[in-house]
Amino acid sequence: MKFMVCYDGTAESKEALKVAQEHAKKWSAKLEVVNTFTRVEPLKHSDVKKTEDKLEKDVKDVLGSDDPSYEVQLLLTDLTSGEQLVKFAEDEKIDQIFIGIIKKSKVGKFITGSTAQYVILNAPCPVVTVQKLF
Repeated sequence: MKFMVCYDGTAESKEALKVAQEHAKKWSAKLEVVNTFTRVEPLKHSDVKKTEDKLEKDVKDVLGSDDPSYEVQLLLTDLTSGEQLVKFAEDEKIDQIFIGIIKKSKVGKFITGSTAQYVILNAPCPVVTVQKLF
């Protein structure tokens, strides 16, 4: 089995990563931890490398071990974040997606969009939403 975690470094995505880790251990699943970057202009390789290194370190800090096994992916395309995540899930035949959610007003969703909403409505598999409880 393959589980995908949508990770952007927020407290909600860290919580989703922890929940996914628990589920992956129980189901002997592999984790695909995915971050997205919408590319609208050329990027410096050094900037991409720094982002990848930070992502790897953050994920390792949250998971604390290699159990379950995981891979970290940084997706760079001209698609929106939601489109990138859904396409990755389809291409990689992901069995379940974990995503952290933040409650936004309707105006906030209109202005900034909602990646989580797009993933929930368009994913090719079940989606587990995780909200950080304070």
